[in-house]
Amino acid sequence: MNITEQKKRLRERIAQKKQSYSQRELLNFSEEVISTLELTEVFQNAKNVLAYYSMSDEVNTHEWLKKHGLQKHFLLPVVNNGELILKKFVSEESMSTSAYGIKEPVGDTFPESEYDKIDLVIVPGVAFDRTLNRLGRGKGFYDRLLPKIKAPKTAICFDFQVFDNIPVSQGDIKMNMIVCQNEIIVE
Repeated sequence: MNITEQKKRLRERIAQKKQSYSQRELLNFSEEVISTLELTEVFQNAKNVLAYYSMSDEVNTHEWLKKHGLQKHFLLPVVNNGELILKKFVSEESMSTSAYGIKEPVGDTFPESEYDKIDLVIVPGVAFDRTLNRLGRGKGFYDRLLPKIKAPKTAICFDFQVFDNIPVSQGDIKMNMIVCQNEIIVE
């Protein structure tokens, strides 16, 4: 089985696993992950954070964004012509729904020339491994964006999304840290 097929099967396996939990259970798991993230020094010291507005099958970030929105400046990715650009998160009310069904901030684009001001990147994903590899949804959006940003890349995920090894391809970007419900994996 080639790498592409291995990745496809792993994505299917994780999707099935997520469906075995209720939304309430996933929300409880999310709260555990977020609580662990909030204890990390890298998060506590960060002022400008590239995060994401979660979809229903991801670690839920909605309340977390609101909770820290006054102390931190959050940037969220927006799909634009097949690439991710960044926009400032102001509030849930100032967001629109994209063609992908993802809520995205409206307003001015955060310029690429200022990416060096980002202190921390919070990254979603489908699966991760103990050597900090990440498997995304397969579109390569984050794999193209992350090399442009020097800040530490921290993935947040449920415990069941972490494996000893996952299939990786050239161009897949490693994380600096993975935060799960009951564990932090670092370089």
